[in-house]
Amino acid sequence: MTEQLLVLRDGVLRWRAATRRIEGGDLAFGVVALTVVFGSLLGIVVLQTFIVENRVELDSINQELRIEQERNQDLRLLVIELEAPDRILDAAGDRLGMLRPRERRYLPGIDPTLTAVDPPPEVGDPFAPAPLPAEPDDSEANP
Repeated sequence: MTEQLLVLRDGVLRWRAATRRIEGGDLAFGVVALTVVFGSLLGIVVLQTFIVENRVELDSINQELRIEQERNQDLRLLVIELEAPDRILDAAGDRLGMLRPRERRYLPGIDPTLTAVDPPPEVGDPFAPAPLPAEPDDSEANP
Protein backbone atom coordinates (compact mmCIF):
# COMPACT_ATOMS: atom_id res chain seq x y z
CA MET A 1 0.00 0.00 0.00
CA THR A 2 2.86 2.36 0.63
CA GLU A 3 3.96 1.80 -2.87
CA GLN A 4 0.58 2.94 -4.16
CA LEU A 5 0.70 5.96 -1.91
CA LEU A 6 4.12 6.86 -3.28
CA VAL A 7 2.87 6.61 -6.85
CA LEU A 8 -0.17 8.72 -5.94
CA ARG A 9 2.04 11.25 -4.16
CA ASP A 10 4.35 11.40 -7.20
CA GLY A 11 1.36 12.08 -9.49
CA VAL A 12 0.12 14.85 -7.19
CA LEU A 13 3.57 16.43 -7.16
CA ARG A 14 3.71 16.36 -10.97
CA TRP A 15 0.22 17.88 -11.11
CA ARG A 16 1.26 20.69 -8.79
CA ALA A 17 4.40 21.34 -10.85
CA ALA A 18 2.32 21.52 -14.05
CA THR A 19 -0.15 23.93 -12.48
CA ARG A 20 2.73 26.10 -11.25
CA ARG A 21 4.12 26.25 -14.80
CA ILE A 22 0.69 27.18 -16.15
CA GLU A 23 0.32 29.88 -13.56
CA GLY A 24 3.84 31.08 -14.35
CA GLY A 25 3.06 32.10 -17.96
CA ASP A 26 3.00 28.88 -19.99
CA LEU A 27 -0.76 29.18 -20.32
CA ALA A 28 -0.51 32.76 -21.60
CA PHE A 29 2.08 31.71 -24.17
CA GLY A 30 -0.12 28.81 -25.24
CA VAL A 31 -3.14 31.07 -25.65
CA VAL A 32 -1.13 33.59 -27.67
CA ALA A 33 0.34 30.83 -29.84
CA LEU A 34 -3.10 29.31 -30.41
CA THR A 35 -4.52 32.73 -31.28
CA VAL A 36 -1.72 33.40 -33.76
CA VAL A 37 -2.20 30.02 -35.44
CA PHE A 38 -5.99 30.46 -35.59
CA GLY A 39 -5.64 34.03 -36.91
CA SER A 40 -3.19 32.90 -39.58
CA LEU A 41 -5.52 30.15 -40.72
CA LEU A 42 -8.44 32.57 -40.80
CA GLY A 43 -6.35 35.05 -42.84
CA ILE A 44 -5.44 32.32 -45.33
CA VAL A 45 -9.13 31.43 -45.71
CA VAL A 46 -10.06 35.08 -46.31
CA LEU A 47 -7.31 35.50 -48.91
CA GLN A 48 -8.38 32.32 -50.70
CA THR A 49 -11.96 33.63 -50.78
CA PHE A 50 -10.81 36.88 -52.39
CA ILE A 51 -8.75 34.96 -54.93
CA VAL A 52 -11.72 32.76 -55.86
CA GLU A 53 -14.05 35.76 -56.18
CA ASN A 54 -11.59 37.57 -58.44
CA ARG A 55 -11.08 34.44 -60.53
CA VAL A 56 -14.85 34.10 -61.05
CA GLU A 57 -15.07 37.75 -62.12
CA LEU A 58 -12.09 37.32 -64.45
CA ASP A 59 -13.67 34.22 -66.01
CA SER A 60 -16.90 36.10 -66.70
CA ILE A 61 -14.98 39.00 -68.26
CA ASN A 62 -13.03 36.57 -70.43
CA GLN A 63 -16.30 34.97 -71.56
CA GLU A 64 -17.70 38.40 -72.49
CA LEU A 65 -14.48 39.18 -74.35
CA ARG A 66 -14.75 35.97 -76.39
CA ILE A 67 -18.38 36.72 -77.26
CA GLU A 68 -17.53 40.28 -78.37
CA GLN A 69 -14.55 39.07 -80.41
CA GLU A 70 -16.82 36.60 -82.24
CA ARG A 71 -19.36 39.39 -82.82
CA ASN A 72 -16.59 41.65 -84.13
CA GLN A 73 -15.46 38.91 -86.52
CA ASP A 74 -19.05 38.46 -87.76
CA LEU A 75 -19.40 42.20 -88.32
CA ARG A 76 -16.12 42.33 -90.24
CA LEU A 77 -17.34 39.53 -92.51
CA LEU A 78 -20.60 41.43 -93.01
CA VAL A 79 -18.67 44.58 -93.99
CA ILE A 80 -16.61 42.59 -96.47
CA GLU A 81 -19.78 41.14 -98.00
CA LEU A 82 -21.46 44.56 -98.18
CA GLU A 83 -18.41 46.16 -99.82
CA ALA A 84 -18.20 43.51 -102.54
CA PRO A 85 -18.19 45.19 -105.99
CA ASP A 86 -20.74 42.73 -107.46
CA ARG A 87 -23.20 43.50 -104.66
CA ILE A 88 -22.74 47.25 -105.16
CA LEU A 89 -23.34 46.91 -108.91
CA ASP A 90 -26.48 44.84 -108.31
CA ALA A 91 -27.83 47.35 -105.77
CA ALA A 92 -27.08 50.28 -108.08
CA GLY A 93 -28.87 48.64 -111.00
CA ASP A 94 -31.84 47.09 -109.19
CA ARG A 95 -32.72 49.50 -106.40
CA LEU A 96 -31.39 52.79 -107.74
CA GLY A 97 -32.05 52.26 -111.44
CA MET A 98 -28.53 53.14 -112.54
CA LEU A 99 -27.24 51.94 -115.89
CA ARG A 100 -23.74 51.12 -116.99
CA PRO A 101 -22.50 53.51 -119.68
CA ARG A 102 -22.07 52.12 -123.18
CA GLU A 103 -18.72 53.77 -123.60
CA ARG A 104 -16.25 55.37 -121.26
CA ARG A 105 -15.22 58.95 -121.70
CA TYR A 106 -12.28 60.47 -119.96
CA LEU A 107 -11.78 64.15 -119.29
CA PRO A 108 -8.56 65.54 -120.63
CA GLY A 109 -6.00 66.34 -118.03
CA ILE A 110 -4.17 69.64 -117.78
CA ASP A 111 -0.42 69.52 -118.02
CA PRO A 112 0.87 72.59 -116.15
CA THR A 113 4.13 72.50 -118.09
CA LEU A 114 2.29 72.93 -121.41
CA THR A 115 -0.54 75.22 -120.35
CA ALA A 116 -0.02 78.70 -119.01
CA VAL A 117 -1.82 79.24 -115.76
CA ASP A 118 -2.48 82.80 -114.61
CA PRO A 119 -1.61 83.47 -110.97
CA PRO A 120 -4.53 84.38 -108.76
CA PRO A 121 -5.26 88.08 -108.33
CA GLU A 122 -3.55 89.69 -105.40
CA VAL A 123 -5.96 90.11 -102.52
CA GLY A 124 -3.78 91.87 -100.02
CA ASP A 125 -3.83 91.12 -96.32
CA PRO A 126 -6.81 88.86 -95.64
CA PHE A 127 -6.52 89.57 -91.91
CA ALA A 128 -6.58 93.36 -92.18
CA PRO A 129 -9.69 95.15 -90.97
CA ALA A 130 -12.35 95.73 -93.60
CA PRO A 131 -12.91 99.28 -94.82
CA LEU A 132 -15.77 101.13 -93.19
CA PRO A 133 -18.92 101.59 -95.24
CA ALA A 134 -19.60 105.04 -96.64
CA GLU A 135 -21.79 107.24 -94.48
CA PRO A 136 -25.25 107.92 -95.87
CA ASP A 137 -25.88 111.35 -97.27
CA ASP A 138 -28.59 113.32 -95.38
CA SER A 139 -29.85 115.01 -98.55
CA GLU A 140 -30.67 111.64 -100.13
CA ALA A 141 -32.47 110.40 -97.02
CA ASN A 142 -34.90 113.38 -96.81
CA PRO A 143 -36.24 114.48 -100.23
